[in-house]
Amino acid sequence: MLAAPAAGQTVDGALAGIERPAAPGDPVRSAEIDQQAAEIGATLRCPICRQQSIAESSARIAREMQDLIRSMLMEGRTAEEIEAYFVEAYGPWILLKPRAEGMNLFVYIGPGLAFVLGGVLVGRRIRRGRERDGEERAEPAAPDHLRKADRRWIEAAIRES
Repeated sequence: MLAAPAAGQTVDGALAGIERPAAPGDPVRSAEIDQQAAEIGATLRCPICRQQSIAESSARIAREMQDLIRSMLMEGRTAEEIEAYFVEAYGPWILLKPRAEGMNLFVYIGPGLAFVLGGVLVGRRIRRGRERDGEERAEPAAPDHLRKADRRWIEAAIRES
């Protein structure tokens, strides 16, 4: 098993002890490994660029990480084992797509909850507005605080006009 870089140890130092086996003579197998390495590299964040995957980055460390992924694939390791190695070495921030666990669940659930909550609030607002419109139509034109005589006078004036 590959060891994670120790605290204070540079990435170059951590990668220096890893032997990189020569690419097999089979070009089809080599192309498969390159494709798998690119797919795995697309899920890992470049430690230098931070906004790019190591597959996209042209930083030296990203190229070294891609070479390490290729050598691990040639050794027969799975994508999950390789990802686990990098998470152990760099922490969960190395993953471009956070895992759906713990506080990261909010990243996945939060937008849906906000959408549903917004829909409920908008629906309630619309319903209240319709209820108010219905109440305004049902109410008499004259305010309630008028005396009966004044109300009759206003209603008579409206009828005559």
